[in-house]
This record gives sequence, C-alpha cells and structure tokens, in this order.
Amino acid sequence: MTSISTLYGIGAAVAIGGLAAGAALFGAGAASADPMGDIEPLLRSSCSFAQVDAALHRVAPETAAQLDAVPAQKAALRNAYDQPVEQRRAAFEQLIAEQQRMGMTAQADQEFGGKLSQVVDTCHQY
Repeated sequence: MTSISTLYGIGAAVAIGGLAAGAALFGAGAASADPMGDIEPLLRSSCSFAQVDAALHRVAPETAAQLDAVPAQKAALRNAYDQPVEQRRAAFEQLIAEQQRMGMTAQADQEFGGKLSQVVDTCHQY
C-alpha cells in the first residue's frame, strides 16, 4: 500500500516539478533558493485542482500533456492539492524537506515561474 506521503511526493514532483523537483518535466534550470516561496501563490490559491489543471492546459499545454500522460500521478496530485490550504502547504513542505534530506535540489525552469503565475492568475476563469 502506498503511503499518503509517497502519494504527495509523486504528485507534487510531477505537477509542481519545475518548482519542487521536476526538472525532467519542465527542463533544466537554476536551483531555486526558496522552493516554497516559488510555489506559495499556487499553494494558497482558492482554485480547485480542476481549475488549476484547466488553466495549466491553457497556459502550458506541453506541461499539462506530460501530466495527463501519467494518470496515477495526476490523481495523487489532485488528492494532495484538493486539501485545505494549510494541509496542502504542509504536504509540499514535507516533500521539499524529504527531497533535501535525500540530497535532491529543487530545479526551476525559469520560464515556468511565469507560467505558474499565469495559472494562478487565471484559474478562477475555469
């Protein structure tokens, strides 16, 4: 049986990967000095996962397609994201801490930061 922590980690690495751990999805970039700060606008957004997903399809269709290609990971992310903001934040803080303990650096595609801002800014339209 897969633990909740593992599910959070899998989903977060795929969907927020460019900001938390997914250089493979979003491309290599510079390490972020503050990965939680990078994803904070998304974490505190009042949009549901469905709204974020719809905005992601509009703003970054290539990234959305990569996420769509892994339904189990997308479902795990949906479960993690559709929690109250403080629980969502705690899950991502735990993910980042676990990655740091394992010696993984957070990678951020420099362009994805702007795309993430667009997702957060437009998700209420969906």
